[in-house]
Amino acid sequence: MKVPQVTGKLREVTAAYARDPTVIIERSYRAITQSDPTYAGLPSSTKGDFLESIRFSAVLWCKTLLTGEYPSDHDMETFRNVGRRRVHQGIELASLLRAYRVGSKELWAIYLEFSSEHHDVKDELLSTVSPYLLDHFDEMAQAIATAYMEEQYEQSRWKDALRYELCNLVFGATGDVDEFNRVSETIGIDPTIARVAFALNLDVPDTLPSRVETELDRMMLVVARMAKVNAADLVRAMYRGRLIVWMPCIRGDSVLASDRRMGELAARLIANVPEFKQMGVGMMGQGPSGWSGSVEEAVKALEIGERHGGGDGVYRYSDIALNEGARRSDNVLRYLESLVERLSHEPDLLRTLECYLEQFQKHKQTASVLGIHPNTLSYRLERIQEIAGGSLEDPAWLAKLYVATRLRKDSL
Repeated sequence: MKVPQVTGKLREVTAAYARDPTVIIERSYRAITQSDPTYAGLPSSTKGDFLESIRFSAVLWCKTLLTGEYPSDHDMETFRNVGRRRVHQGIELASLLRAYRVGSKELWAIYLEFSSEHHDVKDELLSTVSPYLLDHFDEMAQAIATAYMEEQYEQSRWKDALRYELCNLVFGATGDVDEFNRVSETIGIDPTIARVAFALNLDVPDTLPSRVETELDRMMLVVARMAKVNAADLVRAMYRGRLIVWMPCIRGDSVLASDRRMGELAARLIANVPEFKQMGVGMMGQGPSGWSGSVEEAVKALEIGERHGGGDGVYRYSDIALNEGARRSDNVLRYLESLVERLSHEPDLLRTLECYLEQFQKHKQTASVLGIHPNTLSYRLERIQEIAGGSLEDPAWLAKLYVATRLRKDSL
């Protein structure tokens, strides 16, 4: 690409702009901020860098016209660094290229205005400088776009490596809170916000690993959109053959409110994402132990849901929390098992008790489900009280019986 070397008045004005490009900077900045709200709302530190990049680009343009030489390797590297910085400043590539296009258009408008006042430079501007203008800014746009995409790729790899490290901290034995906080903050995740783990059974085509990762990335975008969160706030991992997704909670939410909200989100995801077949939902937890505990809860809920089936494919740990809590204490477990142990020798009575509890102690509904006469149901309930030694009018005893029958059912 041949670089023209300007002469006469065109050279004089170009040298003046090279010494003081203020007018180019101000007009370009105004045109860019009016065309793209991304640049209009830049923080002060980024705005300063943006103005400096306009200055550098304008001076570089003037320098090439004055010397007749293509920008040096050092100049090009400085220019590419602009593209790299925009990645970390959160500016999208489309906005970056639009800004460069609008800025170059404004610079050309300034030169055209000068030629309208000095007709003797018009021929040189249009016949000599104009063709080079297109080549110059096209070449520079390609350079800045390439640098941007390379930096974006490296950033993605770096973040993937840190996310992998974060997952190791969650599933590892050390539970290093300080390191967990450091890695979280490095990749832009707030470690003080509690999260809920989703454990998913997926239906993903048998294909190349790279293709699977692409599919998982696509699914995460869908999840983020439906959850109304930034995709970068989601953390995923594969664990025991399931996809784990840690979903951020709303700061200040109670455990009850979070569980309800996450259950509703899980139901929407199962209904709208064909690849999601079944989902276990843990309870909210914070820090490495909280994240890990939520995963174990989600997987446990999913495993029990897989065994029993039914429902909408969403299984919440909160629905089995009492049962699982009882399992962790041998004494409590033995006590609850003893409540229904005497009834195990009379299957009709045990089935009647289970149905009665499932139907919320409604006599007519229970009799209908069992297909028996209401009098028969009353007789059986009296027998249950006699054998088990308690009153079905006692809420505390009913709660114990409910947990005991659920534990027995889960163990079958």
